[in-house]
Amino acid sequence: MRDHIEVISYQETAATHSHQHTQIVLPLTGHLILDVESRQQPVEFGQACFISQGQAHTHLAETDNRCLILNALPVWDEEVQSTDNFINLTPQAQAYLPFLSSLIGDTANELAMAQALNLLEHLLPIPQDNTIKADSRLEKAQKILSHDFQQSWPLAKLAEEVHLSPSQLSLLFKRTLGITPKQYLLKRRLKEAQVYLESSDYPLEAIAQKIGLHDASALVRLFTTFYKVTPGHYRLSKRQESQSHNRVKH
Repeated sequence: MRDHIEVISYQETAATHSHQHTQIVLPLTGHLILDVESRQQPVEFGQACFISQGQAHTHLAETDNRCLILNALPVWDEEVQSTDNFINLTPQAQAYLPFLSSLIGDTANELAMAQALNLLEHLLPIPQDNTIKADSRLEKAQKILSHDFQQSWPLAKLAEEVHLSPSQLSLLFKRTLGITPKQYLLKRRLKEAQVYLESSDYPLEAIAQKIGLHDASALVRLFTTFYKVTPGHYRLSKRQESQSHNRVKH
C-alpha cells in the first residue's frame, strides 16, 4: 500500500485489480473513467469514487488528470463495503480539496494534515459503520494506556494490540483527540501522580516509579511543564487547601 494520501496522474488504462484496503479517488483536474465491479462511470472534479476492500476495479484515462487518492485511512476501515461507489461532492468539499492536496509532503505539518482529514470526514458521505469501528479501536487503545500506564508502550506495540498500523493509530489519535498516543499516556501518568501527591507521603522517586517514569527528575520536569507548578508546590498547596477546609468545618 502506498502513502495514506497522495496526488497521482492516471495513465491510459490498467489491468483489473483490487486492494486489501479502502480507497477514495477524488479528481482535481481532468477526468477519467473508473470501473468498479463492472459499474463504469466517468469522474471529474466535483465527484468521487469510493472503492471498498477487495472490489475489482480499473480505469481508462484518455486525457491528462490529477487525482487526490486516500488509502486506508482509519476513519474508512478496510472492512467497510460500499455499493454506492460513485458520489457527488458538496460545494464545501470541492472548495476544500485543493487545500488538502497542498499539505501533502509537508512532514513538518502532520498535525495540520490530521485536522484537515478530520474535517474532510464530515464533508464526504462515508459509511457510518466505519466511523464506529474506528472509534472502537481508539477506545480500546485508550483503555490499554489508561489501565497499564506504568508500562512502556511503543507505538508499534500499541498499534498491534488494536489491529492498526502505527501511522493509522497515530493519525486516529491526532484526528480525534488532538494529541499523540505518547502524549495521552503522559497525561494519564501525570494524573496518577496528582493522586499520589494529594493522598500519600511517598517521596517523588517512589511516585515516579509507580507511574512508569525513570526517576524523580523526570517527574519534576514533566509535571512542571504540564501543570506549570512543581510536584512539591502542588503537594503543599493541596495540603494547605485541605487544612483550611478542615478548619472551616470545625
